[in-house]
Amino acid sequence: MKRLKIVFSTIILATLILGLFFRAGGTDKKYESTEFLFDTYCTITAYSKNAETAVSAAFDEIARIHRLTNFFDENSDISRINKAKANEPIKVDPIVIEILETALEMDRESEGAFDVTLAPVSMLWKFDEGEPVPPTAEQIKTALAIVENGGIEVDAESLTVTKLSDETKLDLGGIAKGYAGDAAAKVLREMGAKAAIVDLGGNISCIGENPNSKDGKWRIGLQKPFAPTGEYSETVEINEASVVTSGTYQRYFEYGGEQYHHIIDPSTGQPSRHEFDSVTVVGGSSMQADCLATAVYVLGREKGAALAGKYGVDIYFN
Repeated sequence: MKRLKIVFSTIILATLILGLFFRAGGTDKKYESTEFLFDTYCTITAYSKNAETAVSAAFDEIARIHRLTNFFDENSDISRINKAKANEPIKVDPIVIEILETALEMDRESEGAFDVTLAPVSMLWKFDEGEPVPPTAEQIKTALAIVENGGIEVDAESLTVTKLSDETKLDLGGIAKGYAGDAAAKVLREMGAKAAIVDLGGNISCIGENPNSKDGKWRIGLQKPFAPTGEYSETVEINEASVVTSGTYQRYFEYGGEQYHHIIDPSTGQPSRHEFDSVTVVGGSSMQADCLATAVYVLGREKGAALAGKYGVDIYFN
């Protein structure tokens, strides 16, 4: 098991990757492309003989996962589940089953700190609106009751998902992008990429050894919270791994002189409050790291470190 690493500082993971420039050699080549998926700019850089084909295939897989899990697409599997009645089994893609099984495991292990059924509460905060206003205590109380009285059942054999309440709604925003990172990395490896980086808006997966580094390590810049892009305070050096962060700087609004961010504590329905600004997780699975980054932030230092220890990942409190 990897050692648990806790770093206390005032920094936040940036999406900047240091050492992305590959040396050309033999018939191998570097290819980089960017597409807009999961409501963010996604960049894949690969180094192989058929780098362009591999990157294209990886993006096709990411797009497929996005279509299945998109909360706002009425034709997605998640939207079909959300529109279903209680006790109505909904047939879904195996990808959705795999994601939900992991989500339910993380819900149990984190004692509810990670909950994909929290949508009725998180929707109240309206972070995507121009001038959001904090919901009332009564609205939060009502939404929390929906979450408490709801839930889902996942049947991997029949590939169905069944809601336990009409009002239950799922949002895979805290896990689907991580799954897509793992899936893209798998495609790149299968197509012969010797080295690559999948950057899905800050969910970063590094594959192979960095050919521009003598020690083969990848170096990921950490940016100061709420500072202009490019204002870094340190660099994390990793081998082949995934790096994911959850931070208050990513989505927030100010109202009445107070700041409200998007990392909601399922126990209160309010933004989780701690003395740190973000949690960064470094581990072998992007999906696992995606879930843990949220769960650890909600749990705080002591309980969050204990949860991270169960999964053998490195964590950074910033």
